[in-house]
Amino acid sequence: MATLKWQKPSAPPALDANSIETPPDTEHADEGLVLSGACSVCGAAARFTGFTDNPRESGRCSNCQSFNRQRQMAFTIREQCGLPQRGGWHFPPDFTIYNTETTGALHLQLAELPNYVCSEYFGDEYKSGEMVDGRRHEDLQALSFADNLLDLVMTSDVMEHMPEPYAAHAEIFRVLKPGGRHIFTVPYSPLLAEDQVRAKIVDGEIIYLEEKAFHGDPVRPDEGVLVWTIFGLNMLDRLRSIGFEASEWDLDEPAYGIVGPGALTFEARKPLAA
Repeated sequence: MATLKWQKPSAPPALDANSIETPPDTEHADEGLVLSGACSVCGAAARFTGFTDNPRESGRCSNCQSFNRQRQMAFTIREQCGLPQRGGWHFPPDFTIYNTETTGALHLQLAELPNYVCSEYFGDEYKSGEMVDGRRHEDLQALSFADNLLDLVMTSDVMEHMPEPYAAHAEIFRVLKPGGRHIFTVPYSPLLAEDQVRAKIVDGEIIYLEEKAFHGDPVRPDEGVLVWTIFGLNMLDRLRSIGFEASEWDLDEPAYGIVGPGALTFEARKPLAA
């Protein structure tokens, strides 16, 4: 666990939004790499195989098929919520969780918890809280939840797909209980002193400031989803200006199937006094 201290460059170089979230790992990334240990997602003893030059999105657990980034999320959640890294997910009975995805290994492990809610974003023609084909729709920039409701919000590579990501962070701040946490991953570069805004909306139209970039989308697999922002060093300061206590985790935990570089997770905690 560490909060990194990066030296700000005077002029950050141009970045490729399709690759910045998954930097190559020359030390660990190797299709022949096999790790053994415990998986923070399923909590079981496991082997982790299939690492590639995209380590953040590879290295499958032999039990639950989680990959590196999902285990980063799970490790941080367990650590910050006081849960052991091995075994099941045993939160207090009234602990409330909101996850912004309805698929994946971590979702499947949490789905049976009594106070777990998950959603997808299906488009601006729907209102937050509506059900679409059996799944809940939520716009993170205008959530349907009441104030001070949730103990934990989870977003994994979601905030870069928001036209106004800090409006979404402010909404998350609103719905978290005092002491509640938003634990998340985003494409992030320490080479950027400030966020790289790649597109913005002007008079109802999308204006592209950088070459278009798209990430995979389980809801719209044939389309992908636009990358609006690559986050930089100022992100934590902007979260603090909203009112959060913000911190960064740089993880290298091979005993839990987590390798870097670039295995970063972030926590934005609503103060108890808020």
